Amino acid sequence: MTRSILSGLLGLLSVVAMASLPSACESGGVGDPCLPEDEYDPQFAGFKVTEENIESRSFQCQTRICLVNHFQGRVSCPLGQEAPPTCRPGQPGCTNCVLSESYYAPDCDPAKPDGGNSQCLSGVCDSAGAFCRCDGPEDCPSGGWDCNTEKGVCELHICRDTIPDDCQDPTKSAAENEGKPCCVPGTKDPIAAPVCGQCAGNSNRNAQQAVYCSCRCGVADGEKDDPNFNFCECPQGFTCSEIRPNVGLGDPNITGKYCIKQGTQFENEGACGDVQGRANSDQCEGF
Repeated sequence: MTRSILSGLLGLLSVVAMASLPSACESGGVGDPCLPEDEYDPQFAGFKVTEENIESRSFQCQTRICLVNHFQGRVSCPLGQEAPPTCRPGQPGCTNCVLSESYYAPDCDPAKPDGGNSQCLSGVCDSAGAFCRCDGPEDCPSGGWDCNTEKGVCELHICRDTIPDDCQDPTKSAAENEGKPCCVPGTKDPIAAPVCGQCAGNSNRNAQQAVYCSCRCGVADGEKDDPNFNFCECPQGFTCSEIRPNVGLGDPNITGKYCIKQGTQFENEGACGDVQGRANSDQCEGF
C-alpha cells in the first residue's frame, strides 16, 4: 500500500517535472498559408525576389512567423499590374475616379520650438494630430496627389474605368484574373502602385512555395548556439535552412535558420522563370 502511494507520488512528480522543462518552439502550422501585413498597405508595390522578409508577430500563424522567402510581388495579386492612371475628382478624362486609400501626412512634433513646421517639406505641423497638414495641392507629392482640405491630408485617386468592381483573387486562375487590378485584401480598395507578377509556378518562388508560416530552427551560420531560445524542429517535408545571416543589424532573435519546404532554397536572382503577369521591367524579375 505504502509502495503504491509512493509510486503514485513519484509518477506525479515526474509529470510535473517534465511539464516544467523548456520545450522547443512549436512547429505546428508550419507550411500553412499566410498573408503578410504589408499587403494591407495600398501603396505597397510588393516584395522583391532578391530579398527575404520575416514577419515575427503574425496572428495568422500558430508559430507567429510568416516567412516571405525570396518571393516577388503580392500574394493577393498573382498577375500584378501596371501603375493605374491617377485622377482628380470632378476633372474630365476619367469616368470612375476612386480614392485609393493612399494618404500622405508625415509625422511632425508640435512640441518643437517652431511647432514642428521645419519637419514638414510643405504645409504646417498640425498641433492636434502631430502630422504635416496640407492646405492645397501644392503641399502634396506630384503624380496625382491632391489635398483634402477638410482633413488636411494628401489623397491619391486613381481611374477604375475598365473593371471597377472586381479584383484579382489568388484562388482563381490566371485567365480569370486577366485584366483585373490589384486590391487591398478583402476589399475593393485599389492598389495605387505598380506590382510585379509572381514568379513561375515551377520556379519555387511563387506564393505557394515561398510564403507560408514557418519557425526558427537554428542560429545563423557561424554563430554560437543560443541555449536560451526555444528552437523548433522542422516537420516532415521541410528542411532547416539559413534565411537571414546575422550582420549586426536589427533583432538578432529573428536571424538564422527557418523551416522551408524541401527543394525551395533560393539560389540565384535569375530563378523567377516565365512570369504570368507584369514582368520585363526595372522592378520585376522574370520574362
